[in-house]
Amino acid sequence: MKQIWDLAVITWQTFALMFTDLRYILILVLVFSIVYRQYSKIRDYEQGFFGLRRIDPLRETAAAAIYGLGGGFLATVLFIALGVSVTNAGAAYLWLAAILLMLFHPRFLCFAYAGSLVSILNLLFGYPQVHIATLMALVAILHLVEAALIFVNGYHGSSPMFFKHKSGKVVGGFALRKFWPMPTIALVGLVVAGSGADWQTVAMPDWWPVFRAGMEAPEGHVLMYMLFPLVVALGYSDFVQTELPKAKARRSAGMLLAYSLVLLALALAANAYPVLSILPVLFAPLGHELVILWGQWREQNRQPVFHGEDGVMVLSVYPDSPAENMGLRVGDVIKSVNGVEVGDLSQLVQEISPWAVDPVFVVENQFLDPKRREIHFRGKVPPLGIIPAPHPNQGAYMRIKDGALKSLWNRWRAKRK
Repeated sequence: MKQIWDLAVITWQTFALMFTDLRYILILVLVFSIVYRQYSKIRDYEQGFFGLRRIDPLRETAAAAIYGLGGGFLATVLFIALGVSVTNAGAAYLWLAAILLMLFHPRFLCFAYAGSLVSILNLLFGYPQVHIATLMALVAILHLVEAALIFVNGYHGSSPMFFKHKSGKVVGGFALRKFWPMPTIALVGLVVAGSGADWQTVAMPDWWPVFRAGMEAPEGHVLMYMLFPLVVALGYSDFVQTELPKAKARRSAGMLLAYSLVLLALALAANAYPVLSILPVLFAPLGHELVILWGQWREQNRQPVFHGEDGVMVLSVYPDSPAENMGLRVGDVIKSVNGVEVGDLSQLVQEISPWAVDPVFVVENQFLDPKRREIHFRGKVPPLGIIPAPHPNQGAYMRIKDGALKSLWNRWRAKRK
């Protein structure tokens, strides 16, 4: 028990260093500014497309920091418990490979693909020098933490969007985009001369560390592991048209958790038997692709549910609007106003124009129980303050952007034709 307490004290002191040392403060400011910029882009999109001022980038960044601290604590526990050291995990090569892969497509900015690429180069050419099992364990832990963050926070603040469905119709949906600055504590393996008695140390069990990273201490030296402050950023991006964002995020989190656990198990096997190193190296990108393709297949083979063909469906509501005050929710379909049936948006506008005082709305929502309810609103509309799901013949919709290299390739092909 004393070992755990001593380790907790050293870990807390290392965390404190992150918020008191100017070097780490500057890194934190940089990471937070990147996250702030991402939420600013979401705000600008919503304001430009819908005139919706819902996102406060500063507040979203602050909330993301709180969740990121929780994720950082979970990552710290796993790094220390398993003895995952970044010394031979090739963290710098990971970042470089991820940035290069991002040029092909933004979704390749992921350590699953980068870690596999670095490991394959190591297996083929012996460079860069990394311990593959430790590298794969690092990738698995980061994805496990990401799965936890997606489960608890991935669906908050989802942005309404219009998409072109494969049927040719325009449907409503949501973009799930979250970014978490994550301060954590990593391990760094060091070979020091002497016994290391002058260091503040904690005696660990004989079985620790699980991942030894191939480091050996020569005679007269001792192998020690130092706690090292590390600031990373995790992100989640997805789209949904066939269910509520919460259901989508939690299903994705479950698949990502399963992927992470399998990858970690394969990393453990490779650590015990290096001849098996190819298994986690191959599974990292292939398993990740399987998770993505499964989600895409599920979206493409289920019917979109956010459309305006039978009544006026609420895709989102404006803050402090009559719609928010009367309790209209995502998925509510306005069926009638003051006893008059409403079949589409033009009929809704007609029934509340030039205004309606103390209107009575009847709405249905397939995601709620009871599915049908009557809303009595004390006040005047319009403005009502909703973003309705699009009509199938809606002209404007979102197109997902390609990566830089793929865009150049497509433009070159178009010129050739």
